[in-house]
Amino acid sequence: MQSLNLIALFLLLAATLSGQPPVEIKSTGKIIGTILEKGNGNPVEFATIQLFKTSGQTLVKGTVSDSKGSFTINDIPVGEYLLRYSFIGFENVEIPTVVVDSRHLKVDLGKLYISEANQKIDEVQVTGRKSTFINTIDRKTFNIGEDLMSKTGSLSDLLQNVPSLQVDIDGNVSLRGSENVTILINGKPSTMMNLNRAAALQQIPASSIDKIEVITNPSAKYKPDGTSGIINIVMKKNKGIGTSGNIIVNAGNNNRYNGNTTINYNPGKLGLFANFGARKDDRQRINSITTQTFFNGAETSDIHNHSESHARPNNYIGTLGGEFKIDDKNRTGLSGNYNYRFQKQDDVSVYTNDSSSIRTEDFNRNRHLPELETDLEFTSFFQHNFGKEGHEVNLNYTRSFTKEYEDNYYTNIYRLPKVQTFYDNMFYHHRNNMSQFLAEYSNPFSENSKLEAGYELDYIHNDMDLHRDTTAMNQTIFAMDHSRSSRFIRSENTNVLYITYERDLGKFGFLIGMRGEHTNSTANLVSKNMEISNNYNRLYPSLHTSYKINNTHELQINYSHRIRRPEDEQLNPFPEYQDLRNVRAGNPYLKPEDIHSIELGYQIKKNVTAFLSTAYCRFNYNGITSITKISGDTLISTLHNLSKSTSAGLELIFSTSLGKLAIINLSSNTFYNKIDASALGYSNNKANVSMMANANVGFNLTKSTVWQFTSSYTGEQLTPQGKRLPSFVLNSGFKQEVFKKKAALILTVSDVLNSLRNKSVIDTPELQRYENRKRSARIIYCGFSYSFGKPGKKQKESTLKYDNQL
Repeated sequence: MQSLNLIALFLLLAATLSGQPPVEIKSTGKIIGTILEKGNGNPVEFATIQLFKTSGQTLVKGTVSDSKGSFTINDIPVGEYLLRYSFIGFENVEIPTVVVDSRHLKVDLGKLYISEANQKIDEVQVTGRKSTFINTIDRKTFNIGEDLMSKTGSLSDLLQNVPSLQVDIDGNVSLRGSENVTILINGKPSTMMNLNRAAALQQIPASSIDKIEVITNPSAKYKPDGTSGIINIVMKKNKGIGTSGNIIVNAGNNNRYNGNTTINYNPGKLGLFANFGARKDDRQRINSITTQTFFNGAETSDIHNHSESHARPNNYIGTLGGEFKIDDKNRTGLSGNYNYRFQKQDDVSVYTNDSSSIRTEDFNRNRHLPELETDLEFTSFFQHNFGKEGHEVNLNYTRSFTKEYEDNYYTNIYRLPKVQTFYDNMFYHHRNNMSQFLAEYSNPFSENSKLEAGYELDYIHNDMDLHRDTTAMNQTIFAMDHSRSSRFIRSENTNVLYITYERDLGKFGFLIGMRGEHTNSTANLVSKNMEISNNYNRLYPSLHTSYKINNTHELQINYSHRIRRPEDEQLNPFPEYQDLRNVRAGNPYLKPEDIHSIELGYQIKKNVTAFLSTAYCRFNYNGITSITKISGDTLISTLHNLSKSTSAGLELIFSTSLGKLAIINLSSNTFYNKIDASALGYSNNKANVSMMANANVGFNLTKSTVWQFTSSYTGEQLTPQGKRLPSFVLNSGFKQEVFKKKAALILTVSDVLNSLRNKSVIDTPELQRYENRKRSARIIYCGFSYSFGKPGKKQKESTLKYDNQL
């Protein structure tokens, strides 16, 4: 009976379960694809992809395509959808039925083509949005096209508004507080970034820039040079068929002028492009230095130097090039860049020297400086595609020539002691030749994995010739001063092999790489008939990891080994006499500086708001630093290697928009720095905490009117012998679009509060020195820009131009 009851119970349970509906196994899938331009197959970046429910057209999810046109929509519930993709100036395209079910959790739509719209549009209203940054596994990309600043200013102006970057009063760019940063153009070194990088950044027009990439922990693919990382300037490329271009003119107070014109011509297989820019500037600088020297606690001298200088630099920059599509798998191209910079500068410096409260010297040292620099660069490339997207070989060859001439004419007029005026001249001629051959191979094994490898050969040749002549007291006949004349020649070649592998394992992704370099360097001290060789091998590993917690939150951990190689002027041991009491010399025995960098990043991104926090730590060995010492009554500035230093910090970036009213971009960098200067004779370690902050806010007063301001604060920073004091600058501007957004009127004011300064202090038992450098404030510019021809794919908004260069 018990057995029968048990069987009856099982039968009843089975009947009950059979009457219930089947249990649905819930799961999610993803949709991938690539947006390409119909006709030429070029990838369409920033195309909008939207996924709708087929019933009711309810929007489910959306995304945008990347630089290769690829997109991925994750975490899609099973069901039937309609997919729509579009881009400004192109026809909207719909795929009416896209099914995600248990058997098709991954839907690959393959290549999706989009055509340009043929209809005539009388007016398109574009509303300004936030300055969008995209955070990927190894870099932060700031898309200039999403910013209201991109047409009238210079590249230097744009860099001021990029989080993590600062531009000081000299025009020098620093990344997270370090000026030792590598600047690349389209991922490669450029001759314009060699001798006078600050001047080149002022001359390159903002309208030619597509985006700026900040790579604080570069992968093994990139040169490891630069303590703080790499800034990669990606130039704009015209991919549309037809002719287009723009014209920009600006006028400022004190007879400042600049202009730029760009034209692109692309009838089909052949694309030609040209750019020309001219700039006439006015620079007034004021510098005050107080120097006290001590011996056994007693003051031995008190020197005051006040100088004022005025210069009228003229800059011209031109680019000409073309690309030819041989067939569907092969492309080639050739381009050339030319940069010309000339200025005449006049300085008046007043020196007073007291010893034991008794005036011993009082004189003027006046300088007349005609200065000329020319840069010429040729680049050629060949690309072969194996038929699969991203599977290709690229060959590049670059050759560049730079010449710099500084002819300094000094007049020394003494009031005390009363002696006759005498003269001395310094002629500095610098020639730099560079060449680079690069062969790169990339192969995406699948949509989730990619291999890249390459070989690179770099060659640099520098020739620095310093000729000094002078007259003796009470004489007017010049004679060569052999003790202060010199010639220094240095050559260096580096062979490189690198390999990287990237893999996406669902929510987890990694990029691992190794770079090997062999460097041969020879320094020829011609004036001393002496050669110094330095050959070394190095390995530079890198590792980048990311974990997507969900669609909103992402975690990243990165590591890289970097190097800072001494530059030629830093290695040149021959002294350069800035004046009779200040001498600057390099050190031919400087070692390369090694940097190990670790980062931990956390990103939150939802709708129009993005927040990125990055904790980082850098361990520096053999750090290159400037040291000033006393030799009699002369101050000698040279370079040495530190034992080590450590810096750690927290960088915060916040970006959002307040509807159509405003865009807001805020960033800060708070860091701790500890210096071990025992190798320089200082027994105590030095440490401090510093902070930097940037703000960029734009208000849309009307649909075509924008008011914008940017501000930058740099806190106190530590040096081996002292510190650099805080600085702050505020810029403001106004933009009015006209002629149906084909043109714009710009008005900007730089350094509104007259607060831009460079202040530094040296504080040692033997030497106390305070320096304050400033320039004329409130530089005003009025600008006009006009675009003609067929609009490009990523039409840029107008920019506001600020001049914060010394």
